Amino acid sequence: MKTRILLAGLLGTLSLSAYGAQFGALSLSGFAKDEIGVANNVGNYESNNAMACYGDPRAVLSTHPNTYCYPTSVGTVTTPSPMIQVTATLKHEFDNGVTLEGVATHRMRNGGNDIVGQNWFEKYVGISYPSLGSLMVGTQLARAWSRQDGFSYPIGLSTAWSETGAGFSLFQDSVRYTSRMFHTSFGKFTLEATYATNHPFNSYVGPNGPDLAPTPQMLELFAQFSNHDNLIEFTFETSHGAGQSSWGKNPFVGAPNLPVLGPGAGGAGGLSTNIYSSLPRQSVLILEGDHWFTPKWMLTWGLRHSYWSGAAITCGYDKALGYCTYPSGGFNYANALYNTTSYQPGYSASTNDFLLGLSHYRGLWTYTAGAVYLGRARTDNPTQWGQSNWAVISNFGLYRKMPEIYRNLSFYGGIGYVYYGHHGPAPLSQTSNAQFSGINPWVSRSGESLTLGALVTF
Repeated sequence: MKTRILLAGLLGTLSLSAYGAQFGALSLSGFAKDEIGVANNVGNYESNNAMACYGDPRAVLSTHPNTYCYPTSVGTVTTPSPMIQVTATLKHEFDNGVTLEGVATHRMRNGGNDIVGQNWFEKYVGISYPSLGSLMVGTQLARAWSRQDGFSYPIGLSTAWSETGAGFSLFQDSVRYTSRMFHTSFGKFTLEATYATNHPFNSYVGPNGPDLAPTPQMLELFAQFSNHDNLIEFTFETSHGAGQSSWGKNPFVGAPNLPVLGPGAGGAGGLSTNIYSSLPRQSVLILEGDHWFTPKWMLTWGLRHSYWSGAAITCGYDKALGYCTYPSGGFNYANALYNTTSYQPGYSASTNDFLLGLSHYRGLWTYTAGAVYLGRARTDNPTQWGQSNWAVISNFGLYRKMPEIYRNLSFYGGIGYVYYGHHGPAPLSQTSNAQFSGINPWVSRSGESLTLGALVTF
């Protein structure tokens, strides 16, 4: 309720200004939106095997093919999602062309940080010169997430494209160099490189465990090309020592490198020896773009290759207590009870995913249609984490600018459809089984959704 009151007040305030606020060298910009989604075929489940449906039940043991989850109820779920983002920019250009700037961005969703644990979307300082490019230092958005979002959000597929795969969303401690723009006879392009790191993650609660958590490190390369008919972007990320996930909005934070859980761990009968996971490695390669057939027709496309080294399930092992505390889930690991070992090793995996969309502009109206394909994964893991499954997430959208009310206001709506290859855990590129409007392949292979929203920019 407080969030909606704040959102309503902000929308009213923005009607006083069309393009944000300018206070000398300081400018404020951002957006506010209120969105509601309704989805069917959303349900709960129970299992004939407790291990297969523990927590977020992605895993099914391939050695036990009769293990599956029973849907207990299937119905309709309504989900509100108000969001506010404000960016403050302080910039000054000297007579010699050198520009200094500082940027701070904060985003809230449903009354809290949009990304849990991340107070700032951006918080950096930079210097630029026209013939040399720019250098930025601080908390910055990863191109892997922000540019995937930039292409997929206008066609209603942001969650399906930018929030899946092996990319990261933001770097808390980073240095980024962006070249000047190069002009050629066939178009213009820029090149960019970012190095990022963060503090090591340590889950120990006492002094009895060794501090072996790795320091995460990241290299991101980015290139953008454009001409009259095309915008094409290439992004490559490679990292080690970071927490693994298939959530493309995952911030770049350290992973634990701690003793691996084994049978009996979590109590007095837990592991008595230390078995450590290997250094996690993760990378993503993205090629995406827009092509304008005419000023009224635009094609959006994307190709993505994700790689994970796999990470064993880990814990903070206290030698004095003799058991693990604060378990940390691994990624694409094998269950110890069925792989003839006393721990859960991580297995490497890779996936290929695709995006395709079409937009038509007609006056104040925009019509869109698009789909994301999440492919099967390649891995040797004997435990089934969704590597044999695939999914198609599609959306038909309608947008209208509302200058009659406020020049920067628009309303939008979308009809979505999710289809899975088979019942069971979701594809490995997908963050969780219920990521898309709560439609869960354990419960149903397909489902529909309806989204309505209002957006104002300033």
